[in-house]
Amino acid sequence: MASSKRFFPFGLVLFAQGLVAGADDRPLPSVKHMIDTHIHLYDTTREKGVPWPPENDAVLYKPHLPAEFKAVSEPTGLTGVVVVEASERLEDNRWVLDLVAGDDYFVAFVGNIDPYREDFEAQLMRLRKDPRFVGVRARNGSDAKPVDYHDAKVLESFRTLARHGLSLDILANGGGVEAVRQVDRLAREIPDLHIIVDHVLGYDIDGKPVDPEWVAAVEKLGENRNVWCKVSGLYQRSIPQPAPHAIDHYRGVLDVLWANLGPKRLVFGSNWPCTKNSGDYASFVRLVNEYFSGKGQDACEHYFWKNGAEAYRLKLD
Repeated sequence: MASSKRFFPFGLVLFAQGLVAGADDRPLPSVKHMIDTHIHLYDTTREKGVPWPPENDAVLYKPHLPAEFKAVSEPTGLTGVVVVEASERLEDNRWVLDLVAGDDYFVAFVGNIDPYREDFEAQLMRLRKDPRFVGVRARNGSDAKPVDYHDAKVLESFRTLARHGLSLDILANGGGVEAVRQVDRLAREIPDLHIIVDHVLGYDIDGKPVDPEWVAAVEKLGENRNVWCKVSGLYQRSIPQPAPHAIDHYRGVLDVLWANLGPKRLVFGSNWPCTKNSGDYASFVRLVNEYFSGKGQDACEHYFWKNGAEAYRLKLD
């Protein structure tokens, strides 16, 4: 774990927020550790390119590598990061692990192994030789083959994860109520599997009152003690773009998550470099800190590091 750490004032914002105005004046967290559980690293100049992001994305389609991330994140007080694989290519898991080898700032890695593979467990064991490998991410969005959570092979693969003490990330972007229900069914089917749902359960944030049907689904999901949710990717889940930097735009959704998953199961993640489309890294950290600082110091400690450490079984002092 990186030992150098800066501490910043802790408190609430006392003035109105516009899209960007005032963002640099908001406080940054003051916590023992600060672990970003969701960033992506890739190099678009590699010989075979990358499957994501698309070439027409002028902001994201360029190399995003460790040196740049450290430069933008260390000033916020970040002490460690979990890299989440954004490629479905099996060999790219090893590429990322090799990329951050020997750098303790990168504390863990969530890989990508197709749960339909007959050799799922064998591939899992190869990656597990690296102690930073903590689990895999399943996708049910339009960017990859949808995962059928009723499929016997898929469930077998996920039970294998649980048996080996590894986690499952779920990307539920745009899935709405049905995506939340799918996670609920899976959590009940495999209660010893740690499930981390990315990006506020994939809810499309429009600043309006939250869909009551979604609220009911989240209430039911919250009954599962093996489910965590990343309060990550808020800029990307916002319907208005570029995304507002005012916390009130997101507050309704965050209040639902807080009420049902509580202080022990909400997890910090940025979704860098996707944050670049609406602001810099520090602006996102300030945005989420504005919400959680209002819940008290203990809530901040859990959100910024303790909950992620429990979900991913990270060994932090």
